[in-house]
Amino acid sequence: MALPAGMSSCAMCVQLMTGTTTTWSTTSSNMSVVDPPTATRMTGEAYVFGEDTALVTYGKREPVDVTVRGIWAEGTADPFYNIYLAWTTACGGTTAVRWAPAGCTTAHDAFSTSTTASRVTALTFPAGDAGDGSPIMYEFTVHTPEVTRATWA
Repeated sequence: MALPAGMSSCAMCVQLMTGTTTTWSTTSSNMSVVDPPTATRMTGEAYVFGEDTALVTYGKREPVDVTVRGIWAEGTADPFYNIYLAWTTACGGTTAVRWAPAGCTTAHDAFSTSTTASRVTALTFPAGDAGDGSPIMYEFTVHTPEVTRATWA
């Protein structure tokens, strides 16, 4: 049996939808990491005297946090400004993330956070170290009820 062809994330496409906009904006040139968590489902258990194992029940899916890391570029083309604007909006402005591991072309799998209920809950501002030659980075975390799968369109 042959192994399937492996994939690299070098062609990954990343898009954002922030604030009151209803269209996705491609930000792949500024983003370097998309880190979705392990999704979990609520569970419960109880023990009874007459059995050696627990009674186990299963509930709803838990919300998740998707962390994205970007390269600081400064200027209006940098998506940081839209993320910051959503962050500073009272009660948090909507910020959704969509990513396609195989790239920005049609018929590829894509994953996205909710476009109506996702908010930035953590923002790490650009920082630097004079003794380091690394690019200046920023990071934000989007809290969402779920990550959904769709075909890139």
